[in-house]
Amino acid sequence: MALISRTTSRIPSSASEPRAEGCKSLGLKALFEALDPNRKYSFLDLGPVLGPNIEFLSRYASKIRVENLYWTLAGQQFFERGDECVDETAFDRMLSPPSHERFDIILSWDVLNYFRPEEVRVLVRYLERLCLPGSFFFAIISTLKEMPVVPMSFRILDTETLLYTTDSAETRPCRRYAPRDLGLLMSGFQAHSSYMLRNGMQEYLFVRN
Repeated sequence: MALISRTTSRIPSSASEPRAEGCKSLGLKALFEALDPNRKYSFLDLGPVLGPNIEFLSRYASKIRVENLYWTLAGQQFFERGDECVDETAFDRMLSPPSHERFDIILSWDVLNYFRPEEVRVLVRYLERLCLPGSFFFAIISTLKEMPVVPMSFRILDTETLLYTTDSAETRPCRRYAPRDLGLLMSGFQAHSSYMLRNGMQEYLFVRN
């Protein structure tokens, strides 16, 4: 199993202690139940490098690439562009996966919450190129009015349990993407399943067309 990761300096958000909570993840359960136990999969994790996640995913993986998407882009002032338009070449320049790489599973966690609709559309087109037909895309969308000022960290405890850590007590308005809107933004993917959790998060599992 190959592990490829990007080391990205995190931007300090608050001096407050991280808050950790656990939840049952029906979307994660649906993902792992859909996998063939007799084969290995290539994973693209868009969250930070977390040892427990690497250890857990290695049971299923032939390759794991960790990109730390939000902090990689933040370190290159991506979120300070104002209303400037973005296209796929921006992600080609800022992110590290070679154009020939293909992934069976993308774990985006809650990062889509931090992009404007047109940015989501372009990011998804970029990620679609890195996927094989039938690849899975797992995402968590907040339905609350406010969300943490930076993405949470999600630690996989087992195939249906996540421990998520909020690194800052600060919040910002949440875009609250509705299922229909998210479906339109996820061009190239179709919905496999969706689950509303009691903590105000909605999990989505998409499949590449």
